[in-house]
Amino acid sequence: MSTPSSAAKKRTYASNAILYSLFVAGAIVLINLISTRFFGRIDLTELKVYTLSPPSRELVKKLPDYLTVKAYISADLPPEIKTLSRYVRDLIDEYRTSSNGKFRWEAVDPSSDKALEQEARACKVERIEIQVLRSSKFEMGSYYLGLCLQYGDKTEAIPQIARAEGLEFEISSLIKKLTVKKKKIAFTTGHGESDVNQGFRALKQVLEQEYEITTVNPSNAEIGSDVDGLVIGGPKQTIDDKGQREIDRYLMTGRGAVILVDGMSVSSPNTQFGAHGFAQLKMVQSNDTGLDKMLEAYGFKISKDVILDREAAMPGLVDMSGGRRGLVQLPVWVGVEIAKNQNLSVLDGIRGLVFPLASPVDVVGPLAGGNPPAGGKLWKLASSRPSSWKQSGFFIISPENKFEETKDRGPFAFGYAYHGPLKSAFVTTPAASVSTDKEQPLSESKTPVRLV
Repeated sequence: MSTPSSAAKKRTYASNAILYSLFVAGAIVLINLISTRFFGRIDLTELKVYTLSPPSRELVKKLPDYLTVKAYISADLPPEIKTLSRYVRDLIDEYRTSSNGKFRWEAVDPSSDKALEQEARACKVERIEIQVLRSSKFEMGSYYLGLCLQYGDKTEAIPQIARAEGLEFEISSLIKKLTVKKKKIAFTTGHGESDVNQGFRALKQVLEQEYEITTVNPSNAEIGSDVDGLVIGGPKQTIDDKGQREIDRYLMTGRGAVILVDGMSVSSPNTQFGAHGFAQLKMVQSNDTGLDKMLEAYGFKISKDVILDREAAMPGLVDMSGGRRGLVQLPVWVGVEIAKNQNLSVLDGIRGLVFPLASPVDVVGPLAGGNPPAGGKLWKLASSRPSSWKQSGFFIISPENKFEETKDRGPFAFGYAYHGPLKSAFVTTPAASVSTDKEQPLSESKTPVRLV
């Protein structure tokens, strides 16, 4: 049985995994030229007036046919969720006013109407069971607060609405699912990347609402012309020259990619885990993906360091030498500083996100000094805090390790987004295996490229 401390730790890890999945999902939306304010955005003014985000307005404005939303809302909602129900009504009405008449909705109360209750069940809208205060004591109450969306002969539902945060994303995702053909996202494989069905399982669940998910090994297969976005998800082995050239060829067609690369790799030198699932030792050393020169040609340099931050460290109960257990704070969980005053951030609406053992990203070459070429735009997505520092070279992480802070202090950038023209990383070095009879690789992208 988990102790309270270990259970809390696990909940924290799970919460961060979900937030990280939303972060990456936001990045994937970004490369498909949809504003990432679409993700979990809440903008309640002092007057409690909600303003729908531009991508959601554009989505319903271009509806090809009529879409109907039925809101199942109990009339006797308790104060605990009555304010939420007003927000739901206001939000849905914002969609209606932005739709040129093709978004229609109504609110009904199925609580005392068996026909409506059966209709709600058919659309998978469910009752919410919540604890409410009545006559100075708590009782369980059962209420309706859910949505059913219908487009032609297709339906989708939000079975229960428990919070305002992220609701616009859910509604717009379902509208897209009903009305827009799915784009295809390919995850690279074959080089130690995180498995899309394991390490990226939570991310896959988020993405499958809007995208078709597939995999490709660029070292032995072509990235298809039907792939709209590419995810290079944490390779731990070298991507060979053939694989790099295939990725470059794909980018030169003007499509987008999310590149998640660790400058340092983490491994466990032993198989001994403590009672709470924490390895006693971990080794951190340089991670050779083979992508360094290619990424630098594009303007990004991933350092062979990790960012540490003692102020952001979270305490956890871990096993130590001699059979002891102790509450230890390790500076490997680094808090995020959200980019300020920008109109593009995949962190909008995401709070409390931390990046464990992340490497800093610098802009170099064509993006040096943060100055993109003509026609290009560059955004810093997130940074570490000023209290962070760089840890370089091989080192060991253990509960008893005393980390010495270096003089190389933060903030450091975790990542960037770029939209604009891109020159090939291989324009001056054609591969010996490429036949002169074949179409020669492009030296520059046909249309603007989207990189994260």
